[in-house]
Amino acid sequence: MKKVLLFGGTGHLGKKIAFELKRQGYQTTAVVRNQAKADELENVVDKCVIADVTQPVQLENVCEGFEIVVSSLGKSVSPNDKSKATFFEVDFTANSSILCEVLRSEVKKFVYVSAFNAEKYPQLEYFKTHHDFSEKLINSGLDYSIIKPPALFSSFIDLMAMAKKGRLINIGKGDRRTNPIYEGDLAKICVDSINQPNTVIEAGGKEVLSRRQISEIIQRIVAPNNKVRSVPIGLFKFALPLIKLFDKNLFDKFSFFVEVIQHDTIAPQIGEMRLEEYIKARV
Repeated sequence: MKKVLLFGGTGHLGKKIAFELKRQGYQTTAVVRNQAKADELENVVDKCVIADVTQPVQLENVCEGFEIVVSSLGKSVSPNDKSKATFFEVDFTANSSILCEVLRSEVKKFVYVSAFNAEKYPQLEYFKTHHDFSEKLINSGLDYSIIKPPALFSSFIDLMAMAKKGRLINIGKGDRRTNPIYEGDLAKICVDSINQPNTVIEAGGKEVLSRRQISEIIQRIVAPNNKVRSVPIGLFKFALPLIKLFDKNLFDKFSFFVEVIQHDTIAPQIGEMRLEEYIKARV
């Protein structure tokens, strides 16, 4: 039985990866921040190790005895995430610390969840950190799999809460399209990629939807009596410099949102679950 060390296992995607590893018969240890996080993975993983991934000293020798490392570790783009760590500190620096430990151990494979089209937006911290670490992993000489989704279904949970309160908005026209993917579908892709040497997999869902269509699906299912309102994108662009003065993390998140809604971000259609099914299951 192959031994896997999982980072980011308590996130929406990480939990699905943990379930998929168990389903496929891997012996899995998850690195988590505290005991409460470990409790979330009880009966899913074989063991948990408590460590703060932003503190390299706490990761010393953590990879010893493992053949495979999987990292879905990354800072949330949700505005409701109030953690102080930056995208650079989590997505790049913490993953780099993990990679250093991997290279000092007998690990044979590193699976990393990046972001679709990350290389196209070097001016945005969210994409830059993903791309820079991907390049570091590729250049390490280690066998790698880099998985690049355009968005996860769980990224719309915040929109469900807004829809329930009648606060759901479209920024701009909402006509640009994307194909987010269900975490369970992406988890299978991640775990299957363990046996695919030196691979980059771009993976989206089966449906291609405009941003407006996504909002309308959420609103119709969550609170059909409320309406989706539109806000000019210029208003958000005007506000960005002001946000940057007070909260760099929030600035990076809103910069990300404002940029991606202006472009089609359509990855190969691999996932199976439809967004409507996912939203209905959570209402």
